[in-house]
Amino acid sequence: MKLGDRCSSVCKHRTYSRDNMPPSKSKNVMSDEERKLMIEKLNADLEDFVAERSIAARNKKATDPADNRTIDEIAEELKNHPAFMTDIDWSKPLPPEIEGLMQLKYETENPTARADSYRDEGNEQFKLKKYKIAIANYTEGIKSRCPDAELNAILYANRAAAQFYLGNYRSSFNDCIFARKFKPDHLKAIIRGANCCYKMSKYGDAVRWCDAALMVDPENAEILDLRVQSDKGKRAQERDERRQAALDRKEEAEDRKLLQTVLDRGIKVASMKVSKDVKIDPLLLTALESHNPTGAKVHLDDQGVLHWPVIFFYPEYTETDFITDFNENYSFIDHLAHMFGPEVEPPTWDIEHKYKPENIEIYFEHKDEEKLYQVSLESTLLQTLKHKKYLVYAGTPGFILVVKGSKFKEEFMKRYKY
Repeated sequence: MKLGDRCSSVCKHRTYSRDNMPPSKSKNVMSDEERKLMIEKLNADLEDFVAERSIAARNKKATDPADNRTIDEIAEELKNHPAFMTDIDWSKPLPPEIEGLMQLKYETENPTARADSYRDEGNEQFKLKKYKIAIANYTEGIKSRCPDAELNAILYANRAAAQFYLGNYRSSFNDCIFARKFKPDHLKAIIRGANCCYKMSKYGDAVRWCDAALMVDPENAEILDLRVQSDKGKRAQERDERRQAALDRKEEAEDRKLLQTVLDRGIKVASMKVSKDVKIDPLLLTALESHNPTGAKVHLDDQGVLHWPVIFFYPEYTETDFITDFNENYSFIDHLAHMFGPEVEPPTWDIEHKYKPENIEIYFEHKDEEKLYQVSLESTLLQTLKHKKYLVYAGTPGFILVVKGSKFKEEFMKRYKY
């Protein structure tokens, strides 16, 4: 058997890529002398293997047990020899003979032959649906930088196909572009690129790539059907974009109206300073966004009334109440009667049942001054928000509630100016 035949036997079916091959003992290309010695060693090894089997057969005695091995079992034993191995465990160090066979195939000074070899290996893995390994081989072929433009186009187009089957449509599309740079009329690359665009919902691009494919093959049924579907998708997409644009304009107008209403009320919002002479920017609405998980935020109803999310703090018990919709024209006593009235079950944390509308005092804090300002229970939310010292934070007005005359209130008030 010739060495060339033996190399083909080993390399034809191997599951191999440069990315998953264990590092070679020597990363340098073999010299002619080293390659010659390796060839002689491999030939001698194969001859010894065959000779051992021949001697064993001649010396077999009649009294020896019969060899009942099947053809499949004998073939399995042969597979363990480097010259006939078809599957390799890449998690273990490779025998020197296997490394030599690989180097003979891949460490060639001819970049075209190297690239072509990787292409063949990638195609074999592609047929087995081992797309990641196929991609690794095509990539190595591309790295070979062979001067053959058509071979490069094939490598990129084949890698695009493998990426496509893995669902990597963006990577596949990029490879289609490179394939066309080497061969502009590469039909498979153009069709693959059109399909990638369609899968990524880039219907306008899909139509253009379909048109390019039809210039090469005007009667291609696959591309004709894809163009029809892409054109439908493009029209639907344009219709949705027009609808969304109209909706965005409507929302922007509503946002401007809301911001203008807040400013006209004289309500001051943290992180939102607007001059009366400056045009309202809807982006300022972020200063009115509530951070509460409910998503409640200030809004304007059909009658032009503002509704705010409001939070009540009870520092004595480190508890809070979140009111999702506080009409700006409602007074605080209205909410307190609803929350702590005689017919309402007291909260579990109010063990002494002392939080009653007539016992509660409300304050707001001016953070910069570290000062508390008392709020009249009869005042509306709007009257309070218009207070010259009040500032809305995170789009949510907040107020502190304590029980008047309580020991806690006395200690609590010492922390602030009042």
